[in-house]
Amino acid sequence: MSKKKKHKQHEEEGGEAWLLPYSDLMTLLLAVFIVLFAVGQVDKPKAEQMSDEFTEQMMTESYAAEKMSSREKTQTEEVAEEGESEQQQMEKLKAELDAKLESENLSASVKTSMDGRGLVISLSNAIIFDPGSAAIKKENEDTLLEIADMVTVMDNFIRIEGHTDDVPMNSVEFPSNWDLSAARAANVVRLITSKTNLSPEKLIAVGYGEYRPVEDNSTEEGRGKNRRIDIIVLSEKYDDLEQ
Repeated sequence: MSKKKKHKQHEEEGGEAWLLPYSDLMTLLLAVFIVLFAVGQVDKPKAEQMSDEFTEQMMTESYAAEKMSSREKTQTEEVAEEGESEQQQMEKLKAELDAKLESENLSASVKTSMDGRGLVISLSNAIIFDPGSAAIKKENEDTLLEIADMVTVMDNFIRIEGHTDDVPMNSVEFPSNWDLSAARAANVVRLITSKTNLSPEKLIAVGYGEYRPVEDNSTEEGRGKNRRIDIIVLSEKYDDLEQ
């Protein structure tokens, strides 16, 4: 009997134990609702003000971003237009050079082309120099000067490149093809600066020797095309590099 009584008391105590935490929970929830309601009433004007300020800031930032995007687009379009203008000028100059070369029966010895660097005018060494020499032939100086005068319409940098074939060069004056090609390029620059209005600051002389062939050196025809002077009207995209 004693054991059963104790067991009954234990069950009654366990059944009433949940009332206290439940009461505390309800009190806590009520307090939370009261606080939320109070905060909502007290800060409503402030919340509206913050909302208005946030909306205004977002609109301002959106407008600024739109303006910046529009400005960048305009700058990109301007750069593209400049690039097209330069390309058109080079193509026009190429057409004028081709017409002049054809009229003077020089098309076989002087070629023009366009590549990533700009307008390339390739002159066969045979019409400018004697074999193994860097001295410009007097009878063909005018050809060089006429070409130089024509390219002055563009205020671009102009690179004069000397090239040879791969037949070894070994003389007292020119120990290698490199020496010969560099001397030829330098003499062309010297002639142009002394007889035309091209600014010396815009001219660059470079000797590549045998190391920039345009044809296979295994044939005489290929070697003949590799022996050349290239006058290159450089695209403006190389201005920073040359400066």
